[in-house]
This record gives sequence, C-alpha cells and structure tokens, in this order.
Amino acid sequence: MKKLLFIVAIFMGFQTTAQNEKRVLGPEAKNYKFWEHKKESSVITLNTFEYLDSKGPEFKNLKIWERKKSDTKIVLARNTKIRKLTGPKAKNYKPWQN
Repeated sequence: MKKLLFIVAIFMGFQTTAQNEKRVLGPEAKNYKFWEHKKESSVITLNTFEYLDSKGPEFKNLKIWERKKSDTKIVLARNTKIRKLTGPKAKNYKPWQN
C-alpha cells in the first residue's frame, strides 16, 4: 500500500510539472530577452524579537518560545533594476553607498 501511494505521488508530481505553462521552448527560448519582461520585486517582512540584556544562566536557560516579539517589523525589498555600469565603475560599485 505504501509503495502504491508513493508511486501515485510521483506521478502526480510529474503531472504538475508537465503542465507548467510558463515554460518556453524552441526559437522563443533561444531568442528570449529577459530584460524586456518586467519582474515583480519580492518583499519580505520579518518579525524580530525584543532585545534581552540578560547574561549568564538567565540567558542560557531562556527558551526561544518564551521570548517576546517586538512591534517593529523589518521589510526587505529587492531592487530589480539592472545597473548600466561597465568597466572600473562596475568593479568598484558599492551598493551600500546609494
């Protein structure tokens, strides 16, 4: 019975990947220009924990589920713009100085 379920799961997995419509084949794939298609930027939201200033046995024995979440949220957004720099300017580019 377990083997049958495993085989069915494998076939279902193959079927779902075979039905992917975003796949490009043939001359379209060869001549595909990725810069002409707009990509959505991904946004990630992180919840952080409150900073604890405890040391020693208190901090060592603190369980992760006993920590309190802070109200602040960190939002990370990925910039999808392509840089047009080349040469030494591209080599010495420092993204943190924008």
